[in-house]
Amino acid sequence: MQSLNPWIDCRRILPGQNWDFEIKRALDKSSIVVIFLSHNSVNRRGYFQRELKIALDKSTEKLVDDIYLIPVLLDDYLQIPDQLRSLQFIHANAPKCNELIVSAIRHQLDRMGIDIQKTQQQEHVYWSSQQKREVWDGLPGYEVEFEFIEFRSDRYPNIAEIGEYVKGDLIQSIFRHREEKLIQSPDIYDYGQDTFLRTNTCDAFYRRPVIKGNVLSIQYTINWYGAGAAHPNFFFKTFSFVLEPLFLISSLEKVFAEPDSTFVILQADVREQLYRILIGDDSTGGAQPLDKDRIDSGTENWRDFSAFVFGEQGLEILFAPYHIAGYVCGPQLADIPYDRLAKLMRPEYQSALQVEHLLF
Repeated sequence: MQSLNPWIDCRRILPGQNWDFEIKRALDKSSIVVIFLSHNSVNRRGYFQRELKIALDKSTEKLVDDIYLIPVLLDDYLQIPDQLRSLQFIHANAPKCNELIVSAIRHQLDRMGIDIQKTQQQEHVYWSSQQKREVWDGLPGYEVEFEFIEFRSDRYPNIAEIGEYVKGDLIQSIFRHREEKLIQSPDIYDYGQDTFLRTNTCDAFYRRPVIKGNVLSIQYTINWYGAGAAHPNFFFKTFSFVLEPLFLISSLEKVFAEPDSTFVILQADVREQLYRILIGDDSTGGAQPLDKDRIDSGTENWRDFSAFVFGEQGLEILFAPYHIAGYVCGPQLADIPYDRLAKLMRPEYQSALQVEHLLF
């Protein structure tokens, strides 16, 4: 489509591939999602509702004036889902429908490029990507595709080490997959099976880095499928660094002056948010409402808060599927504003995150 790179399942998914895994992976990597709505899709429980929920979850990461979801109406007199009513939609039979969709996509892509360039110039931190893909056919085989991030800066002379550290961490996964060449299971897998069903699949792509004061955070989403499993899954891997002096913030509890008492406060705030989001939620295509114990058991200690990002407005704590809820409910996010946390931080982290003004 006019030099764009659209992804649609019926054209991109190959015979034998796991369509559930590929659709979720495509949603995670997409910059913009065009949603085609009809009477059948809106009024029917099932996979469309799950796809819509994933896209809506990702939309919470965007700015309020970003173009991320573009609703296209295929039928007249269609009841628009409540979650999409705030968005400008277009009818498929409208004059120049395709041109308007392309125009909206290009507008957002141009804006994303300008915003990234502005952030890089303002912070004197520049990043680029390098991709690695490796495939081996076996019993089981493996397929990995990783996006590595590389940094440079005229302000922080050691910043390239961040990319080296992250790359080294991710490459450990490739090493583990290569080891499978020595651990074959012909009693479980055979070459008569679809290739996907006998292939361990893993990919890793990062979200745009966030710089808050003197702290840089990177969030990766790791999609994986174990050969023969009922369905794929994914989880989050995050990295946060103080830029000067450059070091890894290895755990969230190290940020706070009194970790034990802080955890009680943080735990209560996180649970309150998750209760509101998940308990009694019927937007998951027929899933049963969650019970409080499921959330509580997934927020018991600091290890449960190991996926975190220092966002522009607050601390973001990420929960993968199965961590606090069933797979069908997808990932969840708790966002704690800095004015709630600043007084609890160690002085050096107050300075690094530039939240001293919130102490008074």
